[in-house]
Amino acid sequence: MDQKGKTRSPEPHPLDLTASAFKDILQWKVNPRKKILLVSYVYPPAGGGGSPRLVRWTQALSNAGYKTIVLTVKTGFLRGADQGLLKEVEKLAIIERTGSLDPKRVVYVLKKALSSANPCPQITPARKNEMQALAPASQLGLLWAAFQTLRGWLLIPDEMIGWLPFALARAIRMIRRERPQLIITSSSPHSLQMLGLALKKIFRIPWIVDFRDAWARHPYYFYPTRFHRALSALMEKSVVKNADLVTYAYGLKEAKAFYPDFSGKFRELSNGFRETDFTQSSPIPQTGFNLVYVGAFYGAHSPKDFFAALSSLARNQPEIKKELKVWMIGQFNPEHIVMAESFRVDDLVHFKSFTPHQEIAAWMLAADVLLLFLNSELKSSPVVPGKVFEYIRSPAWILAMIPEGETAEILRAAGGALIVPGNQPEKIEAAIIELYEAWKRGSRPVRNREFVAGKEEKNLNQKMTDLVASLIQPSPKP
Repeated sequence: MDQKGKTRSPEPHPLDLTASAFKDILQWKVNPRKKILLVSYVYPPAGGGGSPRLVRWTQALSNAGYKTIVLTVKTGFLRGADQGLLKEVEKLAIIERTGSLDPKRVVYVLKKALSSANPCPQITPARKNEMQALAPASQLGLLWAAFQTLRGWLLIPDEMIGWLPFALARAIRMIRRERPQLIITSSSPHSLQMLGLALKKIFRIPWIVDFRDAWARHPYYFYPTRFHRALSALMEKSVVKNADLVTYAYGLKEAKAFYPDFSGKFRELSNGFRETDFTQSSPIPQTGFNLVYVGAFYGAHSPKDFFAALSSLARNQPEIKKELKVWMIGQFNPEHIVMAESFRVDDLVHFKSFTPHQEIAAWMLAADVLLLFLNSELKSSPVVPGKVFEYIRSPAWILAMIPEGETAEILRAAGGALIVPGNQPEKIEAAIIELYEAWKRGSRPVRNREFVAGKEEKNLNQKMTDLVASLIQPSPKP
């Protein structure tokens, strides 16, 4: 990787008339390798949600004989670094990274300039105090709060619009140099889909729009006015209209109902799991009754009612409390630690900072119950977190504190899940007691193996490459 953030596999230019270049050019003509430009703000080493899907795209395209050219941003704020994911793709793709004026990138640069302390693997009491010191009372906290206000009112469709000028300039150079046969833009953030639209208009290259998350119809996105939501919907419609194919990680039915004129180009391409992550991992040694949550809390998603249920359980079921441990693994705000303390369950809840993806399966194998949260103030939600598919592959029970919707349908089809409203602590407490009693009996969940197998990476990779092949004309025989 060079100083400008590029990871390149050099290929000869036709005007470079050296003997070795002639040899390489002749070899390329005999065995041409088509190129695909993949654009995503989120890309390894950025960890967390979204990155495994981008790794899957890159690996699937490489295995199918395509050369992937990736355009992404330099390191940004609020994303744990997962070097393991980067190692999986860095030799398969040309990766180019640009600067950005989006808030996450700006705050990251400022935070780095202030030489903030490195996070510890386990959040100790001292670490709790440190994280509480990072609360919004700090200068960066106030700056971040100001950025969040800008995000809602001025930055449309999202705060990463500040990346577009940098990304557009670099993408034009990359397309002229590499001449890809296809463009894939994967979001969220959805502002980059406007970049894909611009490239489509300029170069007329086949274009796949990949929605990892819903856009204008996302139930948890905050829009300060109806005008803001309507403007995002107008942008989304323009993107969908001009794309050659549109893939959805979830929400395909809703999209077809909302855009019936374009539904013929819509395809479902769900997230999934990798079987080897589980077969090549060993459970982290644990004792007692272990409840594990993997991920983060953002927006309206909160563990408040779960903590309330734990608090009641600790008072009313002391025998369960003796064996109960709750592990929160991921990226959390100081407010969540304070929340656990306010409900007096901080002795039961153990927070662990960001964990690389390759270690997540070990925690899932160690869990007796996996926890899932979605905002239950809504009666129904189409949102499906990517971890759901790894959850259903695990041998653990699943306690889903979610509204009805697509996630609930997936969990019922897979089996082995208790689904309760996430805003009703009494029902959450009853579900924990039920799962504890099952654990004491040695009862294990029964999964629908055929359904779960359909979400394995190999099946999804084939879908990806089939879609790509449908848009790329076969090469003429030499």
